[in-house]
Amino acid sequence: MNPPRGTFTNPQNRFEQLRVEEESDPDQRGFEEEEGMLPQTRFLVDTHDSGEILSKNESPDLGFGYSLNAYRGCEHGCAYCYARPTHEYLGFSPGLDFETKIVVKQNAPALLKKALYHPRWQPQMVMMSGVTDCYQPAEQRFRLTRGCLEVFAEFCNPVGIITKNYLVTRDLDLLVRLAKHNAVSVT
Repeated sequence: MNPPRGTFTNPQNRFEQLRVEEESDPDQRGFEEEEGMLPQTRFLVDTHDSGEILSKNESPDLGFGYSLNAYRGCEHGCAYCYARPTHEYLGFSPGLDFETKIVVKQNAPALLKKALYHPRWQPQMVMMSGVTDCYQPAEQRFRLTRGCLEVFAEFCNPVGIITKNYLVTRDLDLLVRLAKHNAVSVT
């Protein structure tokens, strides 16, 4: 069953100069929505391997210095999501593409371990879900958030999580382990 979508439109990517419009049969327009045939979610492997998973944040308005996002795009598809325009940097639309083309950083736990092992790393709060929900439906399949939490627990490095998904309770064992060191915050 397809998850409900926050939008049914796919506006043009503002960074793309070429616009391609698909022709449709006027008699078939809207048929997919009527029959419940919403667009399927596609998972794409992140091939842009920069070798880093942590993004530095220099905003004085936020209470953390680094964030980690194992997914780009979000199946929750909240219409109010401020992260939608970030999909345009990948050549996708902030509309339907944002919630149906999920880019998966499969090596996120390994990259996190490498970052925390670095001699210059100073333990500090890392925010998961700074852009997209780390417990979106894709997490049930890929388990990248859990893999990253295992690394955070191994290093006792503080981590913050923002989510709207009950799936966070799956990882209570790791969250409790981190909480014993006052190293986790879940919102």
